[in-house]
Amino acid sequence: PRGTSAMTKSLCPTMDEERESLDKYIKDRCVEAAIQDVVQSLLAAKPDNPREWLLKHLEQELSNESQDLSESELHRLFAATTKITSEIVPKDAIDSVIRETLHLLNCERVSLFVLDRKMNKLRLYASNLATPIMVAPGQGIVGKVFQDMRTVNIPDCYGDPRFDKSFDQQTGYRTESLIAVPILDFENDCVGVIQAINKLPTATAAMVRSPSGNNTRPVPFERSDEKILVNLTQHVGIAMRNADLYREAIATSERSTGLLNTIHDLSQDLGTQSTLLTLTLHANKIVNAERATVFLVDEVAQQLWSVSTDTGQEIRIPKTSGTAGLCCSTGQVINIQDAHADDRFNQDLDKVNGFKTQSILAVPMWEVDDAKAEVEKFVQHTHSHSPRPSLYEDREAEGPRVIGVIQMVNKVSFDGQLEIFGETDVRVLELFAKFVGPKLAASSMLSSRGRSESYTEAELALAPAPELPPGGTPRKRASSCIISLIPLGEEGNDA
Repeated sequence: PRGTSAMTKSLCPTMDEERESLDKYIKDRCVEAAIQDVVQSLLAAKPDNPREWLLKHLEQELSNESQDLSESELHRLFAATTKITSEIVPKDAIDSVIRETLHLLNCERVSLFVLDRKMNKLRLYASNLATPIMVAPGQGIVGKVFQDMRTVNIPDCYGDPRFDKSFDQQTGYRTESLIAVPILDFENDCVGVIQAINKLPTATAAMVRSPSGNNTRPVPFERSDEKILVNLTQHVGIAMRNADLYREAIATSERSTGLLNTIHDLSQDLGTQSTLLTLTLHANKIVNAERATVFLVDEVAQQLWSVSTDTGQEIRIPKTSGTAGLCCSTGQVINIQDAHADDRFNQDLDKVNGFKTQSILAVPMWEVDDAKAEVEKFVQHTHSHSPRPSLYEDREAEGPRVIGVIQMVNKVSFDGQLEIFGETDVRVLELFAKFVGPKLAASSMLSSRGRSESYTEAELALAPAPELPPGGTPRKRASSCIISLIPLGEEGNDA
């Protein structure tokens, strides 16, 4: 007994030291808080197999702390990137990015912001939007991510001062958690942002109760989600670049086809009305707009006039009216990016016709000395049986003048989205105007004068046969015209 007592006394200091050491460890490492968090998560999830749930929960925590993705995450990421990079059509590529990101992150909404270099704005495509909208760089959290090229992960949006609640207030939607990652191209320039909203709880995630206590609500995005999205954006950048190249290739092909068809058709012996209609179709093919219009000038009446492609009826407007009139009177190219924000556009026209005008491009056609040889050649080729004096001998003293205007309304991209007219559109349309100007000048100046006796080709083609005066024959107008690709009943919408 005396030996046992001595042994107990010798062990007491050791046990006390061990207890103090454990207490210090628990305090320094916040063990109690960690255990409490795990227990709370377990009780909130209420899994059927707590041991299995705890194991998966700890594996998920370790994955979040690691810089590497797990094997299952890598498999899912590889499958998503394969589908995304297989798309080359712009709209299909964008839809694929949104769809695959929704699946990868298990969230409510995904938005893809793509930089429109011509407009210097971000074009927003979202899983909950039928059509994209434009967002200014620097606007909101996404704009900040775009400018700083840094990832933002907000676990509680309403508790973060950077979050703008006005959108939620307008739509009734509640944004709980948000993650936004910049999209960089091969030159390390930011070309867009991908944003995910409201991560949904999974079997291994904490089920956070809403204030009402009835339904579950979204949870914060985890570190693993951030890593997945960062890796995904590298492939998204490649897909967006491929889509841009494909879009440019299609646009170039359409422009080339339009110009070749124009050259072919101008070699035909067409009348003024048929020539204008043909050129209008080609102009729309070259530049790709919702509406294309070719104007010629009636100098005698000081008007721009048109012939409806539906009825053959004549429509006249003052020579200085609208954007086309301004282009005609000043002889300058007019490129309006936002018609309703420009004082030169009459918004009442859209209200009357129910049409939404966004962008306008008007290019003048000149009767210039450089075109003289081409016009004379054309005249000799098509009217060799009837020699005529120089077309320009009575105008040489006047100098060059505008004989017409080509006007395009609402630039449309390859995938059907509205854009603005860029420098390439301006250069191509100026080339087109310079090329077709001599043909139109020859057609109008070689026409017989006398409006009261003339019948247009459109009237003859689309209207019942007119009653001609005794011994009379249909003759072309001396003045000019406009052919407009617009629906019946909207011919008077002069942008």
